[in-house]
Amino acid sequence: MKKLNAILKVCAFILLALAVIPACKKIEDPYASYTPEREAGMISDWLAQMVTNKQNIDTTSTGLYYIVEKVGSGVTVQTGDSVTVKYTGMFLDGEVFDASYLHAADSTFTYMHRDPDPNKRLIQGWEEGVDIMNKGEEAAFLIPSAKAYGKTGSGSIPPNTPLLFVIKIVNINRSLLKSDRIYQTK
Repeated sequence: MKKLNAILKVCAFILLALAVIPACKKIEDPYASYTPEREAGMISDWLAQMVTNKQNIDTTSTGLYYIVEKVGSGVTVQTGDSVTVKYTGMFLDGEVFDASYLHAADSTFTYMHRDPDPNKRLIQGWEEGVDIMNKGEEAAFLIPSAKAYGKTGSGSIPPNTPLLFVIKIVNINRSLLKSDRIYQTK
């Protein structure tokens, strides 16, 4: 009986070890290959593809790449303006991760440009891109991760991932920010 108990204890220990050891294995980071070097290669490949397709690519002084698809008219967007846009956000492979048509019946999104509340601001690359747009303009912006979600990513957006936004300015409602109040001008 003592021998049987000893054998059962050894078997129980072995079974426990077999269950615990795999759980102790290091979990691989699914984004380990999402490096700044990978991102640089993705941007380079995208730019080469746009050149091959004879797209007229411009670059802002801050490092955004953009292609104006339709020229607008009038004043450009300014801080504090209420801006109504139609947009599609996608990865460089064309997979859509967000779009205004997913959120509103009229497919638009309205926001305060460069909102003074940091919790309501959009990604830096979006704000910088919209800075150079006017009503009716449509442009595609390649936004490096440093001006989007950076080294950490966000939700479905992996770290070190450049984003492509196609943005159309539907309307600009000019406003002046004074203290904490917004005064509309015509």
